[in-house]
Amino acid sequence: MARTETLSAQEALEYVVELGSALMSAGCPTHRLEELLDSVAKAQGFSADVFAVPTGLFVTLRGAEGTPPVFSMARVSTWSTDLHLLGQLDEVVTDVASGVLSIPEARARIRALKQAPPLWGRGAKVLAGMGASAGSVVSLGGSSWTDSLLAGVGGGLLALLLTSPRRQPGVRVLENFLGGLLAGLVAMAATLVWPGHARDALVLAIIIPLLPGLVLTTGLAELTYRNLVAGSSRLFHAGVTLLSLVFGIGAVVTLEAKLGLSPGAAAPREAAGLLWNLAALGLSSVSYGVLLGLSRKELGVAVGSCAFVWVSTWLSRYFLVDLAIFAVAFALAAAANAYARITSRPAQLFLMPGMLLLVPGVVGFRGLDALLRGDVAAGSAQLADLLLVSGALVTGLLVANVVVPPEKTL
Repeated sequence: MARTETLSAQEALEYVVELGSALMSAGCPTHRLEELLDSVAKAQGFSADVFAVPTGLFVTLRGAEGTPPVFSMARVSTWSTDLHLLGQLDEVVTDVASGVLSIPEARARIRALKQAPPLWGRGAKVLAGMGASAGSVVSLGGSSWTDSLLAGVGGGLLALLLTSPRRQPGVRVLENFLGGLLAGLVAMAATLVWPGHARDALVLAIIIPLLPGLVLTTGLAELTYRNLVAGSSRLFHAGVTLLSLVFGIGAVVTLEAKLGLSPGAAAPREAAGLLWNLAALGLSSVSYGVLLGLSRKELGVAVGSCAFVWVSTWLSRYFLVDLAIFAVAFALAAAANAYARITSRPAQLFLMPGMLLLVPGVVGFRGLDALLRGDVAAGSAQLADLLLVSGALVTGLLVANVVVPPEKTL
């Protein structure tokens, strides 16, 4: 890796902190971030102590013996999964390592990337929210175009709420509760006006962008890497998110009971056919790509990742559930690492879209919902399944990183 000979400890520290805070805002897990920043500091002739949590970054750099260490802390107030930004920041790191960019140029580039307008406008995000819900309802039990239509309408309304430019700062804290409330109201109205649809499938499809499956999986991975504070924080965050969603839906159920409304049981239906499943897969994978921040040229990666998971899941359909999840997660992570080696792009670009089809947020939601309804046996069983599925998923990812080591940290 290239080294800037005249770089002072303070200049190196500012670069490391600026890079690290940008990566955290783009959704980089803390265990990957700490490893990357340590290697970046060593390339510039410094040793680093890096401590990252989801909302902050602490870095200490040490130079030659006898020189005092320098320290900085950055508060990370907003974060999301932005795979395009993650890829661009990876290019900055690569260019600095190869000598194409100097440290001042790299810092200017990072600031420009952080200040750039969103890759997708509000309209595109609303359409992606509709597509994600309309496609996801098929895998959740929907079997007709009307199920997809109703789920798409609910997903679009939720996306309008989440992307509103007039949203008050305090609303962000309540967005999960409001999302659950909106999903419950849409599902209630749909099943009252248009009986026979599976309410549970509609609700889950509408709130699919809010389910904290990725947060839960990342938290377990961070605990495995002994990033105890970061991992615990993410697990608590996932738990609070699920509770907020359930409380929002519970408010609608209470309102329905007070009004004496009854939607009736869902009509029995045949499972969706192959062509309908493939159409739903294509729609949801493109929508996931937009929601994860991939560019138009990169949407094919999202489609390929989701298709890979769909085929792998079909091939492992005769396995026990936990073993099937382990096998698919292993195959996905191995394929993502191979993609990174071939393209010199971050493995996360291929990994994350497929992970959305695997993460166990739906299981956790159903478990908490059953507990709040008083069904302790069913709720406990669902939460136990959540732990087993999450463990199998994380183990599959970790084993793949050993068998097919990633060429890059990201």
